[in-house]
Amino acid sequence: QAESLRPEQLQVAIIGAGATGVELAAELHNTTRALVSYGLDRIDPEKDMKLILIEAADRIVPALPPRLSDAATKLLAKLNVNVLTSARVAEVLPDGVRLASGETIPAELVVWAAGVKAPDFLKDLGGLETNRINQLVVLPTLQTTRDENIFAIGDCAACPWLGKEGAQVPPRAQAAHQQASHLVKQIQNRLRHKPLAPWRYRDFGSLVSLGEYSVVGNLMGSLTGSNLWIEGWFARMMYESLYKMHELALHGFWKVTLDTAARVITRRTEPHVKLH
Repeated sequence: QAESLRPEQLQVAIIGAGATGVELAAELHNTTRALVSYGLDRIDPEKDMKLILIEAADRIVPALPPRLSDAATKLLAKLNVNVLTSARVAEVLPDGVRLASGETIPAELVVWAAGVKAPDFLKDLGGLETNRINQLVVLPTLQTTRDENIFAIGDCAACPWLGKEGAQVPPRAQAAHQQASHLVKQIQNRLRHKPLAPWRYRDFGSLVSLGEYSVVGNLMGSLTGSNLWIEGWFARMMYESLYKMHELALHGFWKVTLDTAARVITRRTEPHVKLH
């Protein structure tokens, strides 16, 4: 365009600084620096592109301890990502975001990364009990509370976390994977008229990737009775290993091997933005 940039142009506001928001901010920083390779050499990423990460809590990735949150904050600052904490979003505007404080943040693109919500059609589906985010409320056996013949797992299910009074299992991939493995056996027991066993969530930890720059998180969780907090190169190797294990479980050895080889070849010719 011939005219000068509007205030919101080339600005991205990410609402929510949990694992998804932090990972996206780091990946977008890397991607914007690759723009010049695609003929957009009139854009200066350091000057024109701005990333704003907005979090209602007093620190980013609040699920991790303050030490790792501080490490992630410092790294994002080095990447020129503007981090706003204790900032609750009141309204998303056509050209930005308005905070509860009344401050308006201009942005051409607004990305919501502040939690999940189940599809609206689940609300009061067949008279089944749902919570405020439309998840089906289930028992520890993964049966819905109002119909024992209906089971629900994954992000659409609100499942109690046995051993943690009043807590619910977080909507994570590892939780859905464990639920699926458990439910296969429970359906077999159900068909054989055997009693159902309650499902217990095993927290294997969480890792937050900051693109090609670093990884922070914890490993093993309840397996060792305490958490092993890690960051840096070792955390990056563990993140890559766990990611490959997840791919192997879904796609098998040969497809993952071929996909990995293809990524190595195309790494410098295609931008890498990961949304999960």
